[in-house]
Amino acid sequence: MKEFSGKIFSVLLLIVCMICASTAVAQKHDKNKESADVAGRLTGFNPLLDEYNHLGKIALDSVSVKKKNISLYFTTPLSYIPVREPLVENLYSAVKDSIGDKYRKYSVTIYTDKKAIETLVPNIYRSNLKKDASRVSKTGKSEPVVKRLDKPEFNNGLSGRNIALWHSHGWYYEPSLNRWEWQRARLFGRVEDLYTMSYVLPYLVPMLENSGASVFIPRERDIQTNEVVVDNDKSDFDSEFIKGNVTLSSEKPKGFLIQDVLYNGVNPFSKGSALFATSASDKAAFTYLPDFQAGGEYGVYVSYPYSANNQKVIYDVYHLGGVTSFEVDQKKGAGTWIYLSSFLFEKGKTPEVGSVVIRTRSGGFIAADAVRFGGGTGNVARKEPAVITAKKLSATDSGVVNAESVGNSKGDGEWLVSGRPRFVEGARYYMQYAGVPESVYNPNKNSNDYNDDYMSRGDWVNWLRRAPGGDNPGLGIPVDMAFAFHTDAGVTPNDSVIGTLSIFSTVRDGGRFKNGNSKMASRDLADIIQTQIVDYIRALHNPDWIRRGMWDKQYSEAWRPDVPTMLLELLSHQNLADMKYGLDPRFRFDVSRAVYKGIVRYFAADKGFEPVIQPLPVADFAAELLDGNRVKLSWMPVNDPLEPSAKPDRYRVYTRIDDGGFDNGVVVYDNFAVIDIVPDKIYSFKIAALNVGGESFPSEILAAGMKPDSTRPALVVNGFTRVCAPQFIDKDDFAGVAWWEDEGVPYMSDFTFVGNQYDFNRNNQWLDDDSPGWGASYADMEGKVIAGNTFDYAFVHGKVLMNNGMSFASVSMSALEKPSFDVSRYSMIDVILGEQKSTPRLNKEDVVDFKIYTPEFISRISDATAKGINIFMSGAYIGTELTLKKDSAANVFAAKVLH
Repeated sequence: MKEFSGKIFSVLLLIVCMICASTAVAQKHDKNKESADVAGRLTGFNPLLDEYNHLGKIALDSVSVKKKNISLYFTTPLSYIPVREPLVENLYSAVKDSIGDKYRKYSVTIYTDKKAIETLVPNIYRSNLKKDASRVSKTGKSEPVVKRLDKPEFNNGLSGRNIALWHSHGWYYEPSLNRWEWQRARLFGRVEDLYTMSYVLPYLVPMLENSGASVFIPRERDIQTNEVVVDNDKSDFDSEFIKGNVTLSSEKPKGFLIQDVLYNGVNPFSKGSALFATSASDKAAFTYLPDFQAGGEYGVYVSYPYSANNQKVIYDVYHLGGVTSFEVDQKKGAGTWIYLSSFLFEKGKTPEVGSVVIRTRSGGFIAADAVRFGGGTGNVARKEPAVITAKKLSATDSGVVNAESVGNSKGDGEWLVSGRPRFVEGARYYMQYAGVPESVYNPNKNSNDYNDDYMSRGDWVNWLRRAPGGDNPGLGIPVDMAFAFHTDAGVTPNDSVIGTLSIFSTVRDGGRFKNGNSKMASRDLADIIQTQIVDYIRALHNPDWIRRGMWDKQYSEAWRPDVPTMLLELLSHQNLADMKYGLDPRFRFDVSRAVYKGIVRYFAADKGFEPVIQPLPVADFAAELLDGNRVKLSWMPVNDPLEPSAKPDRYRVYTRIDDGGFDNGVVVYDNFAVIDIVPDKIYSFKIAALNVGGESFPSEILAAGMKPDSTRPALVVNGFTRVCAPQFIDKDDFAGVAWWEDEGVPYMSDFTFVGNQYDFNRNNQWLDDDSPGWGASYADMEGKVIAGNTFDYAFVHGKVLMNNGMSFASVSMSALEKPSFDVSRYSMIDVILGEQKSTPRLNKEDVVDFKIYTPEFISRISDATAKGINIFMSGAYIGTELTLKKDSAANVFAAKVLH
């Protein structure tokens, strides 16, 4: 076990050295002589637990001896550390040795934060200690609300698990200033309200869903700012709602109605109507035909009313990649937006590649309301309330509504909408748009949106879980756990990191959830995830990454959900040393993978299955032309040195034709596939690796095309693999993001950048969020999506080659660099380098990633030119790489081969 190896493990043998209490301290609580004697025997030791001395003073607070039972009470910071069986065993052993033979027959119990030390060991880490059955949930897998029919179940992953999670706060209305604003300051080009989204949406959510989980988010998850709603009442633009051959019920349930602006208390899901119908066949019962004002990627959401007759129905989504079908259990999730997935659509109205159909498998009951495409822009209006209550910056709350008035307002100001994309807004506003009851999203009666936003999330989880129907209906979704992703404040005077903190709550309701389970399950969850995160960061990025405490505190987001819940403070967005890592997409991927792994391991311990982690993306991808209008695809699996189970046992090949979208993929069991293609069309491919735990992220995208009259094809090489943080400057008191040197390369896209940093003086102090001092950044890029590395450039170059009458194949740079790769069959090589350039790894300056002129690359291109093959290279740093790196081999290659 890494945390207790080497020197630290030896220190744990002497953990009793933390005890520095005097007899007088012990006698505060128990004045008998035995207590005083025991305390005296434990006096004189000095604290030596170096790894955790930053968590606070760990000391013996009091001693009680009654009826041959010795109780030792340590200060709360002892409960902040990850407790494992070796620590428990050696602590008890050291204590018993210290108190001597006189008390050999006495039982000893060590307490911290009112809990026996051994109870702090999570079930997953117990081998000698008996498992705590009260922490084990009594429910098995649940049928998902949405099941994508082309995907398998991952029985050693997260299939059948329902996870609620959210990222930070969001753009919110501040009544005391009568404006919309962030809850944090803009620092180092980011703001926490958006920054945590850069982990959750592009990485963590897909990892969880690729493992089979159903994920529910109380904020808008689609960054598409266009929106089209198709509804039985009225629809956007020229969209159409089409009734099929069904029999409509006379019952007219309430449903969604498009509202330009949502004012206080307005629920758009109670303003319109919905439909109940009976179908006699599996044909289309209702068709939703959107009129897209712009082509692009759109999230697809469906809604339907509740009835006791609801059953499972099929939603077919027709998009540019084909048809994707979902089974939706309409007994759950009625009266809100239920997310299906995102797809590529073209502009205009085209049923074959842009519509949604509801049907049944063989007839029966159907509930139908609206279908939404895209995230859109915020439409919740706010204005000054008659009473304004205090904003509680600590994010804790007493549960009392309108507890503290800080001023009165006339409440007659103008209504203000945010003017921002819906995905940047706080949860409070998306909940209103999604039909969540006002009692959930508005606990402070319109007097404080900030408090509403964080207080509402836990109650939203409970609303998801409550049964539909009745006096206080919910959605009937059996949420298993909740996770809040935050970053913390704090600055270090030197270049050290703040580190990772976890928060949970076991205090309220007698330490039990409503189902009787122990809330210590939340501590287990927090410990497992924090352990995975810290282990991953130490192994891959910074061996000195700080593990902060595990706090059992009454933060609203931690105590309100009636399920095991963790609140993560990953790092400090205010501290440059943390953000040097936090601005790197590779760090975000690794952290998200660690969180995902922690969640899988939590469920494995809780449900009793062997956890298997989804594989890493494949490498050495190649798409080469064969005779007879065929393409051979080949690739290699990538082992995860930190996760032995993450090995693929099969693969999914996704295909796109010309400018369309990707299809649902075909499963193959070898690391190659041969695909028939049609001449004069460009085929693009990406590969995902699978195992019984889940599906990996996709590979880069390669393409190939065949021209009938072409002889020797061209070869396109994707050499642009770089994703990285921006460059930094840290010289004396001048420090921050050196955006003028290198802005970094996002993975796919970046939608969390707020603007360039303009204050670089470390000595400039924070005054308020509008004048935050060191790290302060502009706001001109908020809500905008910045292009990153899409790994899809072989298609762009291939299109040009095809237009000039040339067939082409494509390979990854790593495939080209293999000595076995045969370049002789190609007439030319087109090397795509984009923003590729040598990038020293943070904390490991001697390790350089994304180097252009590797020995292997030099060898392969030299070999090609010697065979008379023409070379075309494009990229931003082809020359810079030569002049800055002073690589003699590269410069000789540039002069003699590239001329």
